Amino acid sequence: MSAAQIQVILSSPESFAGLIGNTLSQDNATRRNAEDVYGQLKTQRPDACCTNLLTLMRSSGDARVRATCALYLRKFFKSGPKSGWEHLNRTTKTLVKREMLAALAAEPDRSVAKQAADAVVELGTQLFDEPAAGAGKKRRGGGGQPQAGWPELLGSLQGWMQGTAGAVSEVTREAALQVVAGMAVHMRPWAAQLAPVVAACLASGQPAVAVAALHVVAEFLQVLSKPAELRPYQSALAGALAALQGALAAGNLEAAEQLLLGLIKTAECEPGLWQPHLRTAVPGMLGLAGPGPALPGGLALPEDHRKLAAEFVLTLTDIKPQMMMAELGAGPLASQLIACLAHFLSAGIEDEPGWGADAMAPPDMDEDETLGELHRHGLECATRAAEQLDAGCVLAAAVDMTRAWAADGDWRRRHAVLMCLSQVVGACKQVVGPGELASLASLLADALRDRHPRVRWAACHSAGVLADELGPGLQLQSGGGGAALLGALAELLGEPEGPACPQRVKAQACRALVGFFEGMDKEEEEAPAANPPSEGGAATPAAASPEAVAARRAAAAALAAPLLQPLAAPLLAAVDACAAGQGGAVAGGRALIPTPLQEYSLDVFCRMAVVLRGAFAPLFPAVMPRVLAVLARAAPFHGPAAVASGAVSEEEAAAIVRVQIGALECAAFMARAAGPAATAQHLPALAALLSQLARPDLEPSSPLLVPLINAMEPLAICMAPQQPGGPLGDAARQVLAPMLPLLASWAGRDVGLQLDDDSDDEAEEGDGDAELEDQESGDGAAGDADAGSEEDEERDDSDVTYASYGGKTYRYSATVSAAKGAAASALEELVDKLGPGLASLLPAISESLVPCLLDYVVDEVHPIARRAVPLLLRHYLSGLTHGLVPGGDPAGSPAAAQALLGRVWAAVTAVIHPEGLAAAAAAGAEGGAGAAAALGIGAPLLPGAPGGRPLPTASTRADMVQVLTSVVDAVEGSMLQQAWVAEAFAGLQAAIKAADLEVMAEALPSDPEDSEEEEMEGDRSEDLEGSEEAESEEEGGEEGSEGAEESPEAARERLRTQVEACVAAFTRKYGDAVAALAHQVLAAAGPEGQAGAVLAVRNGVVA
Repeated sequence: MSAAQIQVILSSPESFAGLIGNTLSQDNATRRNAEDVYGQLKTQRPDACCTNLLTLMRSSGDARVRATCALYLRKFFKSGPKSGWEHLNRTTKTLVKREMLAALAAEPDRSVAKQAADAVVELGTQLFDEPAAGAGKKRRGGGGQPQAGWPELLGSLQGWMQGTAGAVSEVTREAALQVVAGMAVHMRPWAAQLAPVVAACLASGQPAVAVAALHVVAEFLQVLSKPAELRPYQSALAGALAALQGALAAGNLEAAEQLLLGLIKTAECEPGLWQPHLRTAVPGMLGLAGPGPALPGGLALPEDHRKLAAEFVLTLTDIKPQMMMAELGAGPLASQLIACLAHFLSAGIEDEPGWGADAMAPPDMDEDETLGELHRHGLECATRAAEQLDAGCVLAAAVDMTRAWAADGDWRRRHAVLMCLSQVVGACKQVVGPGELASLASLLADALRDRHPRVRWAACHSAGVLADELGPGLQLQSGGGGAALLGALAELLGEPEGPACPQRVKAQACRALVGFFEGMDKEEEEAPAANPPSEGGAATPAAASPEAVAARRAAAAALAAPLLQPLAAPLLAAVDACAAGQGGAVAGGRALIPTPLQEYSLDVFCRMAVVLRGAFAPLFPAVMPRVLAVLARAAPFHGPAAVASGAVSEEEAAAIVRVQIGALECAAFMARAAGPAATAQHLPALAALLSQLARPDLEPSSPLLVPLINAMEPLAICMAPQQPGGPLGDAARQVLAPMLPLLASWAGRDVGLQLDDDSDDEAEEGDGDAELEDQESGDGAAGDADAGSEEDEERDDSDVTYASYGGKTYRYSATVSAAKGAAASALEELVDKLGPGLASLLPAISESLVPCLLDYVVDEVHPIARRAVPLLLRHYLSGLTHGLVPGGDPAGSPAAAQALLGRVWAAVTAVIHPEGLAAAAAAGAEGGAGAAAALGIGAPLLPGAPGGRPLPTASTRADMVQVLTSVVDAVEGSMLQQAWVAEAFAGLQAAIKAADLEVMAEALPSDPEDSEEEEMEGDRSEDLEGSEEAESEEEGGEEGSEGAEESPEAARERLRTQVEACVAAFTRKYGDAVAALAHQVLAAAGPEGQAGAVLAVRNGVVA
C-alpha cells in the first residue's frame, strides 16, 4: 500500500471508521480487502493505527464497531512476533494506557466493556512482565512492581471495584473485576489488599458484579498457595453463597448458573477453604438440588441448575471426603446425599404408556429412551458418592430410602430407590453381612411382586447387579435370602404375559437369573466376605480350595433343585417359540429374529448348566432337543450373505447370530453337565449342525468364530472314549470331522506380529535423519515422506493388540490372536480329554499346534502351546504303544513318530537357542536348515532375524526349557537322535550364556546424560507428602506390584533352575553317557568353558 493511500485512510476519522466498518461486512470480498488493508496499516503506521482505534472505540455510536476496535487493540497488544506494541513510540504508549483506562470507565455496553477488559488484560500482562528500569527482580509469584509500566492500573481497578471513583456503573465494576481475574498471576502481591474489595463486590446486590467477583476468587485460589495468602478469601465464600441466594430470590437463573459454576471451581481449587462453611453450604446446595421450591412462586430449579448444585457437594466429597464426614457426620451426609440423588432418579423418568407393548424392545437400560439425562446423571452421582463416603453409612441410607419409598404411591419413586441401590452396592459390598444380605434379598423379592411393570423391571435390574456384586453370599449364605429371591424371579417368569408383566420385564428377569447363577459360581477370592470385617482389620475371604468349591456347588444345587421345574416351564415356552420362528413384530415377518425374552432364555439355561453341573441333568432331556431345534433353524443363516442380499439389516443379522451363539453355547455346556452317556444320542445331530456353522469363509471379525471354537472345550468331555485310553467312538469322529480342520486352520494363523514404530527409539532417530535427508534431496524425497505419513494416518488400529516384550512394544491382530488362542485352547482340551484315542489325528494337529511355541510374544497363545505340546506327544506315543492307530494309517508309522518328535524338538530348541538356529540356517547346516523346514518357517521369520520375531527373553527361555524337560521325560531314549541331544545341550549352554551376558550388560555404567535425565525426572516427580498425586502414585504402585511381571533377575534364576532340571532329565535318560557333558554345562561359567562344552556336544560325546 502506498503512502498516499495510507494518508487517505488516516486523513479523517470517517475514513478509518469506514475501514473498520468494512471488516464487519457480510460480503466476503469486501471484508477480506478491509482486513488486508488494516494489516498493512498496522505494519506501516502502528502509531497512527493504534491512536485511531482508540479514538474510534471512544467515539463511535455503534457498539459493534467499538467492540471490533477493542478486539483489534487486544490483538495489537498481544505479545509475539506480530505484536504492534513494541513498535509504538513512547508518547503513543502513554496515550494508550491513559485512553484504555478512560474507555473502560466510560463504556456503557457490557459486551463492549468485556472486549475492552480483555484488551487491558493483554496490555497489562505485557507491561507487568516488563521490569522497570533499575527495579531489579520481580516479586516472587509472578507479580511485577505496580510502577513497572502502568502505575495507574491497580489504583483505577481498585477504585472502580469499590465504587469510590465517582459514579461507577455496574458495567465498569464488572469489567474491572474481569481485568483482575485475567491478571491474577500478576496481581498476586496485592491479593490480600484486594480481598475485602472483592468480598464487597460479592455483597453488592448486583448479580453480574457478584459473578465477576466470584471469578476473581476462583482465579486467585489457583494462583495462591500459602495458607496466609488464602485465608483472606475464606470469608468471601460466604458472600458468594449469599449472592447465589440473592440471584435465586430475584429469579435470575443466568446469574445463578454462573455463580454455581464459580462455586464448583472454588471447591475444585481449594476445597479446604470451605470447611467453616460446610454446615451451611452443603444442606443449602442439597436443598437446591432437590425438588423443593427455590425460585419465586414456589418453583423448583431447572434440571441443569439442580445438577450443578449437587455437583458442588459431590466435588467436595470427591476431593475431601474425610473433611465432609467429620463436619457433617458420615450418616447424615450419606442420607441427605442419597435422598437428593433419589429425587434425581425419580424426576428423570418419563411415563410412557406403551413402554411394555413392544416385545422386541431391548431390556438394556442404555437403550431405554424413557430414562432421561437427569436419571442417568443421578446414577453416576450415586456411584461417586458411594465410592468416597463411608460404605456402611451409604448402604444404610440406600436401604432405608428403599424401605421408605417402597409403598409410595408414585411408581417413579419406587423405581428410583431400586436403581439407586443397584448403583451403590458395588462400592459397599465389603460391609455387607448376613443381616444385610437377608434384608436386601427381602427388599428385592417384594419389589419383584410390585404392581407396576417399570418397578418390576428396576427390581430385576437390581437383582442381577446385587447377585453379581454380592455373590455367592447373597445366594448361598444361610439366611441370606437367595431362595426367596430366586423364587420371586420364578414367580415373575411364570405369570401370564400382560400389562403388569410384559415380555420386556420377563426378558430383564432372565438377565437377572443369568446374574444370579453367575454370581453363585464366583470364586471366593472375587466375592465379598460373608461376614463384615472385624474392628481394626479387613475381612479375609476363605480360600477357594477344592473342598470349598465342591461345597459351594452342592449348596447351589440344593438351592436350585426345588425351583428347577418352575423356572424351566416358562423358559422352555420361550425356547419353543424361538424354535418355531415366533419372533417379535418385525417388518417383513422375519421369523429367525428372536425376541429378547427368547434370546435370554437360552442364556439362562446355559448359565444353569454351567453352575449346576450334574444337578442340571433332570432338565437335560427336555431342554436339549429344543435347543437343538433352535440351532437347526438358525444354523443355515449366513449373516454377511443375508445382509448383502438385503434380506435382513445388520442389526437383525446380529440378533440372529446371537441366537446361533446362544444355542450353540447352551447345547455345549448342557452336554458337559449331563455327561457322555446322556449326550451320546444328540452328538450326530450336533455334528450336522456344526458342519453348517463351521464355514471355511468365516472372517476373524465374525462374532460367531470364537464361540464356535470355544464350544469344543465343553464338548470334549462328551466325546471321550468309554474306556480311558480307548479308541474314539463314531459319534465323536462325526463331531471332529467338521471342527478339527477349523481348529487347525485358526491355530496355525499368523497374527501379523510387527514392531510398533512408536516404541523404537532407533526408529525415531532414523526418521529424524530421513527427514533431514528429505530436506536436502528435494521435493521427491519429501513427497515420499508425506506419502508415508499419510499411510500412518490411514492405518486402522481398530483390530490391534499391543504387547510389551523385551523392552519394546509389538502390535498384532486382535481378532486373529483371539481366534488363534481359542483354537489352541480347544485343541489342548481335546488332546487332554480324548487322550490316546486321538493318536491317529495328532500328527496333523501338531502341524498347527507346535508352531504356536514360536508365538512367545502372544500371551493369548504361547502358554496354551507350552501345556498342550508335551501332552500331545505323550498321548500320541501312548496311542502308538497301545495300538490305537489303525493298521496302514501313515500316522502309525515310525517315520511319522520321528517326524512329530523332530517337529517338537526343533520348535523348542529354536526358542531356547534362536541364535544357533539362525546361524545354522544361514550357513546351510543340515541341523539348522532341517529344523527350519520342520517348523515350516523361512529365514526371515526365524527368531531374532530382521523383520521376524524378537530374541526370546530369559523368562521365555526358562519356560521352553521346562517344555524340553517334559519332552525328554515323555519319550524313550532311543527316539532322540544324537544331533538333537547335541543341539539341546548347546541350547541350554547358550541360554545360560545369554543370561550371563544380560547380567554383564546391566552392570555396565549407564550413559551420564541418561543418568542426569533420570535425576531430573526424579526431582520433578517429587511431591508433597499426603498430596493426592502422591497417594494416587502409591495406589498405582500397589496395583502394579500385585500384577507385576517377573523381574529379569527372577527370570534368570528360574532359567538356571530349569536348566538344572533339564540336565537331570537327560541324566536319568542316558546316565553316564552324558555325565561329563552335563557337568561341563552346569559348571562352565566363563566363555572358554562354555565354548568347550558346546564343542564337546558337537563332537559327539553323547552316546
